[in-house]
Amino acid sequence: MADNKQLAAKVLEAVGGKDNVSNVTHCITRLRFHLKDSGIPNTEEVKKIPGVLSVVEAGGQYQVVIGPAVADVYAEVCKLGGFAVQAAVDENLDQPKEKITPKRLFSMLCDTMSGIVMPMIGPLAGSGMIKALLTLGVTFGLIDNTSQTYQIFYMVADGVFYYMPFFLAFSAGKKFNCNPFLSLVFAAMLVNPTYVGLKTAGEAVHLFGFLPVTLASYTSSVIPIILIVYFQSIVEKFVTKYVPKPVKTFVVPMIVLVITVPVGFVVLGPLGSIIGGYMSTAFTFLDAHLSWLNSMLIGGLCPLLVMTGMHYALGSAQSLQRATMGYATIMAPGMVCSNMAQCASTFGVALKSKNPALKSLASSVGVTALCGITEPTLYGVGMKYKTPLYCAMAGGAVGGLYAGIMRVKQWAYGTSTVFALPVYIGEDNSFLHICIAVAISMVVAFILSYLTFKDPVDDAVEAPAK
Repeated sequence: MADNKQLAAKVLEAVGGKDNVSNVTHCITRLRFHLKDSGIPNTEEVKKIPGVLSVVEAGGQYQVVIGPAVADVYAEVCKLGGFAVQAAVDENLDQPKEKITPKRLFSMLCDTMSGIVMPMIGPLAGSGMIKALLTLGVTFGLIDNTSQTYQIFYMVADGVFYYMPFFLAFSAGKKFNCNPFLSLVFAAMLVNPTYVGLKTAGEAVHLFGFLPVTLASYTSSVIPIILIVYFQSIVEKFVTKYVPKPVKTFVVPMIVLVITVPVGFVVLGPLGSIIGGYMSTAFTFLDAHLSWLNSMLIGGLCPLLVMTGMHYALGSAQSLQRATMGYATIMAPGMVCSNMAQCASTFGVALKSKNPALKSLASSVGVTALCGITEPTLYGVGMKYKTPLYCAMAGGAVGGLYAGIMRVKQWAYGTSTVFALPVYIGEDNSFLHICIAVAISMVVAFILSYLTFKDPVDDAVEAPAK
């Protein structure tokens, strides 16, 4: 693109031209220059170049923050300067080695997830906005949810969420430096109609006659495909070393498939579902004996449950409860508190941030969260910046605690959004108390987010698609 070429030319000139560059690489957001004379660039002038988000000098490198378009700009820089094109490097290679702690592991998980999901934030936000508009249209009687127009637009908007394993597989393949098209094969196996049919049938399934396959739901899932692709990257790199070059084209993919498919179906894919089954039993027990603790935990942990796919198991337990008791308490009250807390936390970021792209992104995905669609919020803002996620979890936990103490019941099926709160109208005062619980969640999350969020120095956010 002409604009990428122009940006590349201006950046290259600003750092002293090709003669001042000994080497240049890139990561997910930055051009990383090794300069012969680091005193030549005027950092303040470089920051003023349209398309440059920030400049960081670290690790002996002059790092120009471009954002999601960095790979295209890097290609143009290499063309203009005659530099050898190199593979993307680790985003965090400048960081000093830290002791591995649970907090550090969680941070690494969030960073990896953010790197994989960020390229699809635009489609997620755009599709989420369409779903939000459809929800608002139905709520206020502007459109009939049985109309063909509604169904077509909902089908299109829901596609990126339903088939999320495909998008994540390709992005994860690039992140882990393995064949992204082979990664798509593993996404296809998780949502293939044949597999879905096996799950619907409910019969026991075994690979090779003895390996049990846990029939989990993978549509809209995140962690399973990322784990599978990560395993693919390990197997692919190992196999590539030993397979003769003349037959690599077909032998390497074949071996990777033969090894990865059983591990994916038997171990990595259903991991969240298996753990979720045990958690379902635990939450069902808590709901019966310590309802306040159950709703508080759901309200606080719901983003993590959704991310790992464990909420499917809880949803099954809640469906059984609804069928036998006539209402739902296991997950619904805590989940609506969590969703609205994520919405409020994101609006706190939108109000606090001075980054125009981030303000735009946070505002749009905050609206989708208000309508119960939290994936853009969770992956585009929460996990990327972490603080908004923590604030949302705190707000959801406090609101969930109140809902649990009041023993709030969802009397009819509905989505976890403020527009569906009438489903709590029933034989008691659940509607009043869920309104209070949601208000508590949103106020706590918003205040905490506004007070604690700070714009990162090298913030690089792509504005949502319009």
